[in-house]
Amino acid sequence: MSPLAISFLALMATPLAAAAPEPVAQDRPAPVSETLQTALDDLHRDLPQLAEPGERAEAWGRLAMLYHAQDLLDEAEGAYRRALAEKPALRWHYLLAVVLGERGDTQGAIAAYRHALAAASNGEGGHAGGHALSSYRLGLLHLLEGDHRAAATALGEARRGMPDSAAVLAALADAAVGVGDWRQAKSLLERAAALEPNAGRIAYKLALAHRHFGDLEKARYWLAERNATAPAVDDPLLLEVAQLSLSAKFFVKAGERAWQRGDRLDALAAWRNAVALAPDDLDTGLVYAHALGALGQREAAVEEARRVLAIDPQSARGWYVLALQLRTEADAEEAIDAAQRAARLAGDATARTLLAALMMRAGQFDEAAAIYHALAGEHVDAAYYRYWLGMARLAAGECQAARRPLEEALERQANWGQAHVALARADALCGNSATRLAAYAKAKGLLAARADADTRITLAFAELGLGRADAARQRAAAAMPHDDARMLLAALAKGKLPARPFAADSGWWLPAELR
Repeated sequence: MSPLAISFLALMATPLAAAAPEPVAQDRPAPVSETLQTALDDLHRDLPQLAEPGERAEAWGRLAMLYHAQDLLDEAEGAYRRALAEKPALRWHYLLAVVLGERGDTQGAIAAYRHALAAASNGEGGHAGGHALSSYRLGLLHLLEGDHRAAATALGEARRGMPDSAAVLAALADAAVGVGDWRQAKSLLERAAALEPNAGRIAYKLALAHRHFGDLEKARYWLAERNATAPAVDDPLLLEVAQLSLSAKFFVKAGERAWQRGDRLDALAAWRNAVALAPDDLDTGLVYAHALGALGQREAAVEEARRVLAIDPQSARGWYVLALQLRTEADAEEAIDAAQRAARLAGDATARTLLAALMMRAGQFDEAAAIYHALAGEHVDAAYYRYWLGMARLAAGECQAARRPLEEALERQANWGQAHVALARADALCGNSATRLAAYAKAKGLLAARADADTRITLAFAELGLGRADAARQRAAAAMPHDDARMLLAALAKGKLPARPFAADSGWWLPAELR
């Protein structure tokens, strides 16, 4: 199954089954057409495996909801009717009624709402005694037909189920006006306005009611409060339908779910579809670019980041994502430029940290140290920035100046083995007799905790710092062909200490952002 199909089925959470009407041939985006076709194919495939009528009805109904969400009303009607043919249920009667109403089939919708109410009276779907939403929408259709008494009856049932619904009260007021009961209409509208004071359509109706009674001052007041906002209706079934709309938002959420469960290719496919549906949505494009980079598709990630920046050259996040994708050594200059733009536009720690890392790799150690120094001042509890401030100073040949930030890093994160190694080597190179003895003790402890090339060479540094050249030479020779061992042996051949604690090409100079 394709990644898109998997994402779709995960969202549906119900196996699709049975053959469905073919989607109406329309000019729609490819991601939407592909998803609809996938749902249809799965329905054809899975129908024979669904033995229970309720399972088949659920499959048809879910497909109908998918069509409904895309405004494919003919296909939705057909699929809802197939669900009802398999096993009648309140939800499918109700949603069929909504579709019929949207298509202008008032009589068909009225009949379907009545079927929904009959199902509710039988306790289907946990609605024994009535279904207020069906009664409400049935009342609206009666109003549309001019049958105000039937509307009042249906809306009265709706009010019993939703006594604090401003929408129901406003519709009841319309029914009251229809039979000439303006006093009742005004009372209902005042209650509705108290429940939803921002619903300006209620205000307009209240203005008409006050004008009817000759109270022009109140009429003018309510006219001033009018706007296009209708009172809200809490409709869980239609909300469920709306969530199946194959919009960019749909695919963004599908991608997030897939990424969280570890289905990276599914996520990538979903975000690609989101970009196709909303190419001007910068956030979606940058999420897609970042995912491409995370999956090793660097060229495509760079292309997508540049596409976003062509839309908005002032996007700090866009420049950051571009810098992140260009962080390989071959692109060092362009990556630094992009990171500098991101840092200037946003000034946040993330962009500046990446910029400092890029400068470390480019050999711009003083510039990197200046950034790490500022970040350490802003994030006083963070060991990370102090450690890299020390490393930048070590790389610049400022051994003494590097020691204090390394010590501060360990004060904040005492068990950081990497910082212990760096400080021990710095103490061996430029410390006094006391710190060199401490470096030797630290190196012995590191070696006992973890015997690897780095700790063995650290002990060789400590021995050299104490003047034990032969012991240092033996340990370095035993660690060959390690670059640091080669550097140490070269310094010993010249009778002096190495200039730095790590070889020039060592990964120790590369911050985590570049690994």
